[in-house]
Formats: sequence, structure tokens, C-alpha cells
Amino acid sequence: MEDPQVTQLSYAQFLAMCVPGETIKISDKLEADCRTVFNSAASGKRENQVGREEELYPGICYMVKQAMDHGAGGPGLSELIAKDTAHWPESGSDRRCFDCSIYNESDEDAYTLDDEQEQPKIKDRAPYIGRTLFSRAVMPFEVKNDPKKRPFGDSGELLQTQEARMTRGQIAEYAAEILSRQHRSHLFFASVFQYKVNFLYIDRVSTVISESIDCQKQPKEFLQFFCRLGSMTREQLGYDPTATPASIKEIEVMRQRALRMDGYQKTYVDSAISDALEQKEKSLWPIYKLLVPPNIKDPQQIGPQAFLVGKPRSCSSSLTGRSTKGFVAYDVRKDEFVFLKDSWRADIPRGRSESDVYLMLQAAKVDNIATFRCGGDVEPRQRTKSQKYFNTETVDFIARIHHRLVIEEIGKPLDDYESAHELTQVMYGALKGHWSAYKNAEVLHRDISDGNILITYQGDEPRGILIDWDLCKTMGEIAEQKASNTNRSGTWPFLSALRILYPRKPYEVADDIESFVHIYLWFAARFHGHTLTGNRDNFATYVNDMFFQCCKEQDFYVGSSRKLSQLQAGNAGFALTGNTNLASLIDELMKVCKEHYACVDIKSMNEHYAPTCRPPAEQQTAKVKVPKLSPPPEFAEAFAANVAETASAHTVAGVPSPQRTLDNHGALFRALGLALKNDIWVINDKLPKEKDNFVGLPAVTMTEGRSIVLGTSENTSKRKAVEDNRKTTKKRKDSKTDSGLHPVQE
Repeated sequence: MEDPQVTQLSYAQFLAMCVPGETIKISDKLEADCRTVFNSAASGKRENQVGREEELYPGICYMVKQAMDHGAGGPGLSELIAKDTAHWPESGSDRRCFDCSIYNESDEDAYTLDDEQEQPKIKDRAPYIGRTLFSRAVMPFEVKNDPKKRPFGDSGELLQTQEARMTRGQIAEYAAEILSRQHRSHLFFASVFQYKVNFLYIDRVSTVISESIDCQKQPKEFLQFFCRLGSMTREQLGYDPTATPASIKEIEVMRQRALRMDGYQKTYVDSAISDALEQKEKSLWPIYKLLVPPNIKDPQQIGPQAFLVGKPRSCSSSLTGRSTKGFVAYDVRKDEFVFLKDSWRADIPRGRSESDVYLMLQAAKVDNIATFRCGGDVEPRQRTKSQKYFNTETVDFIARIHHRLVIEEIGKPLDDYESAHELTQVMYGALKGHWSAYKNAEVLHRDISDGNILITYQGDEPRGILIDWDLCKTMGEIAEQKASNTNRSGTWPFLSALRILYPRKPYEVADDIESFVHIYLWFAARFHGHTLTGNRDNFATYVNDMFFQCCKEQDFYVGSSRKLSQLQAGNAGFALTGNTNLASLIDELMKVCKEHYACVDIKSMNEHYAPTCRPPAEQQTAKVKVPKLSPPPEFAEAFAANVAETASAHTVAGVPSPQRTLDNHGALFRALGLALKNDIWVINDKLPKEKDNFVGLPAVTMTEGRSIVLGTSENTSKRKAVEDNRKTTKKRKDSKTDSGLHPVQE
């Protein structure tokens, strides 16, 4: 097996475990019709020649509808309908199409073609045509007639041609897009090869695949699936009962509140709801009302709290894992906009939800974190079930539970910082939040990354807050935990040098603190002028080695030794040009790391924690307002020290050098604080996203074939090239993964 997140079941097992319902008697006529459809369309006009894929679409739609109606009790009684969607994308900018799709019949206004859209050349298709709509699809179909493109074998195994991998990538992409657009606990998918069908059940843990059904010899099994589907409840189909379409009145109230917004937050609000307001029935991101458990510490919150959401501001592209979505949300009760996080947390012994973490941090009076409003595990409880179907002797998957929480701040993403000066102020605030959680609550965040630091403002002063505490652990829990799992917490580009090389190493506070340094290196490399930008090949190698390289050794994923080598040398790997303050700060951070790693016993690391033994690896200036900085009292002396007096010794709180300087926050507080004491900074030093240094770099490949394209403009141009190619082909053939069904787990 190439992809451990896939398992196979017999058809009978699949039906019993994934498709609840009683066995429904199939009439002889339905069986005969089903044989006829698959015999005529899949066999072709001449011997040993398969028919064209589109010849099968109307027959599939007809038989699926007949079976669903049969299961619901008679003709026209099922609320579901099957449509031929293979040539009609949802919008002009996105050319992707399902081959066929099941919709709710009540969504007719959404999936019906516009008058000007092209009609099919095959007359039999006309009664069934509809457009692809990711936001409304109940169950999609992918049809292949070329044996090389068949994704799954008769037992549900993953076939190994390059074309088969691309088909699975296509299925994974479509499924991930549906789950990002809709509020679902799971999704059914059908893969059709000529006259054989594999059914898929996909949730946030894994994918379960049925053995194939031969529709010429076993039409009853094909029909039985859709008979049951036609009589299933919305929850059984995978729809979240706590997410319902918002009413016209609710949407209008929200719209009026949005009109009164101003500042940077208005941009995020407009982005979240404008599509739904403009497109109405055909919206790609409809407005939903989500119910969130109340804050148990707030007596004013009685029962679930209601929030309206549209397009997420951030959304995981992975089918499995936490699958986090972040929404700018409208609080119905308080008539204001807030931020809502929707995710699937691991159901582990002694595990706590992120809502519980926020309550714990607030009780400990932790500074510079998001303000918790409400949240908890979604009720009624939603828990994945695909983990039950694996052989636990060879693989043990952890179930996941649906969780929502709301915070009050709608912050700017960290990569929207306006200058290195603002970045430094924000990073200082985030570091202070990390220190406060560590000192007051004995909690380590364990996922310090660019996406988990937000920019907020107090008046006109930028402030950094630390968010996303769902991977955090107390120091007591870390001490008890054995570092033997192959899936480490954290965001790969920002993991410490020791974490990517020594997966068995116990987690330390130094791992978190070092991640702040890597965020600085990431943004300096991406948005500021430096000596590597003149050589794109060398720069691409640097970015890949420092932030992305990942390969599997034994049962562990490990990264490049370059990150360790650069930190040991105290060298960022490039020299910043022009911005002397940022250059000095990067130099200071690298000195801190060099001093720390001078005290790390790499030989011992290799012996105890490595999977295999390895050797160690034109400007404008302006006067800016010096912010009022208040370091924690225990670091006040080091913070106040003069740069010249302490540059060589790196003395922290009276402890002489050499020392493991990343074992506490003092050295970083001092470096950032001393930089912020300067009152002259370059104010136009950041490149715009559409022209940043990552634009044009080749894609880098991470675990299991996952490809990442760097740079906003590169993403845009890549999409355009793909869309141009789609104009001459039926549908997209490229893939985000080439080794299995799933993109890499978040």
C-alpha cells in the first residue's frame, strides 16, 4: 500500500458499515435496465473497443435516479436527483467538472444551466445536464474508460500506473473542495470504470473503498447502494445538523452590519460574504448559520450561540487531519463580526479541546493571546468512524471530533505586515504571549508558525497575538510523553533543526522558541532584498533545504541537515541588502542560535534520537515611533543592557555564556527589544506579495508527493495555465498527489 490512509472492504462490509438501512427488494425490470445501460455504453460499437465516457453519463443518471426513487418508496419520491455535469463548470474561472453528481432536487435553481451555456452534442444527455457546483454536490462520480486511468482494482486496491495516480489525485482534489465548501462530516464518492464501480466513504481520518461491483453481472448490488442512499437522512449523507442555510432576513441584517464596518476588517468581511450576496442561488460560498457551544464561564450565554459564515478566510487543503477552516463570522446575538474556527481535533486519552485550553489560559491571566468568546465540541457530537475499519494490528488511526470556537479578534495574517518594523513589533508581542503561557500556565504552544500569529491594533499600535492552541501541551504532559510517533506536531517549514532531524527527541521549550527565528528567516527570504535573489537556482535550493525538504527514513519523516548547519554557523544563508536594522536583527538572532547549538551534543543526538546515524549537519527612511516595551520582570536587566556591552557574551538574566540560549525567552526578548529601540527604520522595505522573492521559484515537493508552489503570482499563473489547457480538454488531468488518494495530512 502506498497510502496508509486508505483501506478496502468487501461490498457487503462497506454497505453494512457505511450505508445504513434495510435491504430493499430490487425489481427484475430495474436489474434488466441496469445491465442494458452498462452493456451498451461501456462496451462500445465494435468488438474489444470501449465506448466514450460521455455515452455512459445519461445511463448512470437514469439508473441512479430510478434506484433512489425506488428506495424512497416510488417514482419521484426521493429528494435527490442525478445530473450529467461533465462539461459544465460552476464558473468561468474554474474549469473543473464532475462527470456526474447527485444533488438535492430543491437546489434546481443552482445546478440548472444558464441559457447561454453550451448544450450537449449527444442528444441522450440533454434531459440530465446540470452544472458542477462544489457547494451543493451530495455525491460526485468520476468515470474512466481507459484501463490505464482506472484508479482502483477489483478489490479496491490502488492501481499503480501514473494515470491511475492522477485519477486518484483528481478524486482527492474534488473531495477536498467539496468538504471545504460544505459543512460535512463525511462524503460518498463513486469511481466508475467501464461497467465496474468502486464506492468511497471519506471522512477526516481516512478513506474506505469498496471492492468493485460488476454492473453487468451484479446490477442488484449497484442499485442497492442507491436505493439506500435515496432513503437516507441528511445526517446519514454526511450533512452537519448544526449548519443550516441562513434565512434571507438573517443575511440582510448581517449585510447592514457589514456596511457599517471600516478599516482593514471591512476587507475581510466583504471577502467572506460578497460572493453569496452577489450570486444568490448560484453562490459558490453560500451563507450558513453555525451553532457553537456556549462559554461555560459566561452566564449570559445560554444554549448554542449562532453565527453566520460564508467563504472561509483560511481553509486546509487536506482531506484528513484537523482540516481547519477559519471564518470571519457574524455574531447574531451581539450584532458584530468575530472570528470562528472550525476543526476536527484528535480524540486522544486525556486530550483537551482548544476551547478548554483558552479557558485555562485565561484563568492563568496569559497575555497576548486571542480573546475567547465561546466554543466546544459540536453537539450533537460528531466523531469520525473510518478508523474503525482498519486492521489495528498494522495501523492505528485516531478518531477525530468536530470542534468549533469563536475568538473576538479579526486580525490581519502575519504575512500582511507592512514593514520590518511592524513585523518586529508583532513578533515581540507573540513572543510575549508564548512566554506568558509558559510562565503562568506551564503550556507550550508546539505549533509556532506564520499562520498562528495575528496582527491586531491598539489604536494605531500593531500588536501580535498567538492563536491556534489545539496542539499545545502542558510541561507535565510533555514530560510523560514518549516521542515515538511518526507524525510530529507543528508546521514543517518552522520546526526546529533538531525536530526535523531527530524525530525521537523529546519536545523542549527551545523547539518553540527557535520557531520564532525561522519565521523571521522565512519572511526575510520572501519579502526583503538579499544576496540570493540574483541566483534563482541557488535561492530555490536554499528555500527547499531550509524549509521544505522531507524524506522518509525508516518510519520517520526527516528534513535537510542544512537548517542545523546554518544555525551552528550562526549564518542565515544570505545577507540582507539595504535594511540595516533588519539585517542587524537577523544577525543577532543567528548569534543566539549559534551560541545555543554550541552547547548541543550532536553526537548524543545521533546516538539516541536519529532514525539512522547522521553527521551534524532605493530606500526611504523615516523617523518611527519607538513603542513602549514592557519585558517580563525577570528579563528586564538583560533587556536594558547596551548592545555593545553584551553582543559577545549574550548574557541573559545574569547567566554567563556559553549557554543554551533558546532554553528561555530572554535572548530573543533582548534581540527584538534592542532592535525596536532604534527610531529610524526603512518604511518601504517589504516587497508586495505579487512580486515577492518566492514568485517564479519551482515547486517544492514535500511528503508523499505533495507539491507546493511558492509565491502568489506563481499560484495565479499556474492556475491560468491549467485553465487555458482545460479549454482544449474535457477536464483537468493534473493532480496534487501522485502516490495515493489523499493529499498529505495536515
